[in-house]
Amino acid sequence: MHPIVHHPVVTKLSDLFDNADFASQLASTLASFSPHDEGVCLRIDAVVCASNSLKSNIPNITTKNDKSLPLGWLTVKNNRNLTTPSHVTSLKSPASGYPANSQSTSKDGCDNVRHKTVSGLRPSKSAAIAVTTEESDSDPDTGNRLRPSNVRIEPSVRQFHSDTRFPQRKKPTKDTATPALQPSSIDKFIAGIWRQVHSPVTLSVSFPDRRPEFSLGTGVSETVFRAVNGLCKKYCDQSRSSRALEIIVQAYWVECYEARIASIRLERPHYTNAEARMAALKEACSTLTWHEKELRNRMAVWRGYKEIKDSGGWASLIFAGSGIYRICKYRIGFDNGLMPRLRHIASSLEVAADTLHPGWRDLLRIVSQNGPCRYSGHPHEWVTVDTGPALPLGTTYSHLVLPNGFNYQFVDDCVIDQNVFGGDDPRRELGIDPNICQLCKEKQTDDLVSNHCSCFPALFGGVRYPPPVQLYNTTNGKNNGVIARCEFDRGTAIAEFVGLVTRGIDGVDVMMGGTPERPYQVFQGQMGNFTRFINHSCRPNSQFQKFYWRGIERILVVSRGVAAGSEITVDYSDSYWRKLRKNCLCGETGCRFANQLETYPAT
Repeated sequence: MHPIVHHPVVTKLSDLFDNADFASQLASTLASFSPHDEGVCLRIDAVVCASNSLKSNIPNITTKNDKSLPLGWLTVKNNRNLTTPSHVTSLKSPASGYPANSQSTSKDGCDNVRHKTVSGLRPSKSAAIAVTTEESDSDPDTGNRLRPSNVRIEPSVRQFHSDTRFPQRKKPTKDTATPALQPSSIDKFIAGIWRQVHSPVTLSVSFPDRRPEFSLGTGVSETVFRAVNGLCKKYCDQSRSSRALEIIVQAYWVECYEARIASIRLERPHYTNAEARMAALKEACSTLTWHEKELRNRMAVWRGYKEIKDSGGWASLIFAGSGIYRICKYRIGFDNGLMPRLRHIASSLEVAADTLHPGWRDLLRIVSQNGPCRYSGHPHEWVTVDTGPALPLGTTYSHLVLPNGFNYQFVDDCVIDQNVFGGDDPRRELGIDPNICQLCKEKQTDDLVSNHCSCFPALFGGVRYPPPVQLYNTTNGKNNGVIARCEFDRGTAIAEFVGLVTRGIDGVDVMMGGTPERPYQVFQGQMGNFTRFINHSCRPNSQFQKFYWRGIERILVVSRGVAAGSEITVDYSDSYWRKLRKNCLCGETGCRFANQLETYPAT
């Protein structure tokens, strides 16, 4: 039997058209040829025709509209390959991955196609399917004799295509974006100290036993859950206090160890310094029941505690977070600026610790280092300076000639001027629902559990912490300013601009609010908060923004991205400066009012 009969293509055709006799019919047809004739081949064609031209009984007759498409042939010489005719191969479209004019046919009937290399990858060669479109006459002048004009070759495989190129590197001259600096380990450590100082943690030497009078295993009702929350806070504070006490004792141990070495040298003059240290180590190991190596390893960390205390004071040690162990174990930043920075903020840390946590010095009683608080009152009644201890706020305005001196009352909310508005609040906006937020359209309520508005949770509808800011004395002639001790992300509310809500004040700094029909002023001459001391800048890092809470207009100071340790600034607006005969001292490049006196001379 002829070899072509056993070819897989013949078997596939028999199965495809459900014709079991195809192989035998093909064998009988091939038997009529001479066995020595190597030119015998099986030609496989496809005919595209209309449905009305199907003639099952006359397979060799086609109409003029029927289109014959040769697919390939099988030869006796190459009975394992299906060879595609050259005029069909040339019909492949560029979408198949190689150009039509880049092919050649070998002498054995196989196609040798030179593929175009793309980024080290070779696109695969896909089979083509001929699709007949609407019939149209071909133009003899186009010279397109490869295929009829109504035949379109489409790839038979689905391909992925990328709409964009790989990202290209920007040229250095065009890349003008300023790289964002990531905080170092020292920055994170100092920021952690400030966060602990401004947190509601309670530090104490002893904690009373506050066990609930009922069983906590009776079901998690609201009362039981509240009691569990109280226990959680109690033991978190107790653990935090115990950790602080441990660090205090360990830092003080290093001082006592060095003093004991000096004492041994006096008691035994013949001892060298190394022998005196070894004797002190043995005395400590006998009491601690530790091996000498273990004690030496711990001493390396304890020495770090002492160095931090010596530079930043006891407050920097007590309010340091859990990261202090890693800082001291690996001595991160000890030789790269940590100690100078701690010395720079030592007085500021003590002001915040004394005013926010008046009982923190009780922890030092255990090593007899306690004493009275040096600073008392409101945290912002003290102005920190770089050259020494903080100054009372009033003394920094001694240059002003005031009848009763500088008196300022710190308040948490605005005070309505009863003489002007009576019992009404001019900040209340009529015609809006006081229970719905005008920004997020969620429910607003002062109850933390049922409130759903989270636009500015640090001020409204959430747990409020003291803002991590301090007043400080500037060095560029602006007197006092406000410095951020922690980072404020963009969009975070720093504080509310509060003071006396009144009307009719002229010639002094006031914040305008309300509407033209119902205006009001917020005056911070005698009362308010630290926002009164925020300075102007022509390139500010925060801004004023109005926000309605429970139907009452509030004026907020919102961060544009304030870095820790930088001064908080806002833009006072052009209308403010045009009414003021004073030069701007912000020092920014392109300051709008640096020459204010020359631009707007007095009339």
